[in-house]
Amino acid sequence: MIALAILGILAAIGVPILTGNIRTAKNADAQNTLKSIFLMEKNYFSENYCYYITPGVGNQASAINQHLMGSSTPNSGPVVVDSSNDFDFYITAGLVGSSGSCLGSNSNDYIVYAKSRTDSSIVYSINQQNVKTGF
Repeated sequence: MIALAILGILAAIGVPILTGNIRTAKNADAQNTLKSIFLMEKNYFSENYCYYITPGVGNQASAINQHLMGSSTPNSGPVVVDSSNDFDFYITAGLVGSSGSCLGSNSNDYIVYAKSRTDSSIVYSINQQNVKTGF
């Protein structure tokens, strides 16, 4: 009986700590993914003189994998696509937007977003000037 009480107390203390660590790790992973996308956007710009933007908002991870990260299998590329990823990633045009030769899925500037699927108040972003929000 005493052993069960001790286990119950340890579980009551340990579970909140564990879930907090899991949330922290998922947030750090999303921030690192944004930094990787930022670096790939620099490469994309050096080849195309425009930045890549996704065709919509919401989970655009497969489009990012295919068109920006160069993955031949977009559903298993560097940005996790399935439900194990707690964040939706998408890229929108920034304030300047598209003009001149930057048409369609290209823009003169961009903002990459990572939005939590479980907590809408958690949103991270980074732009072409490496300005981060939410970090």
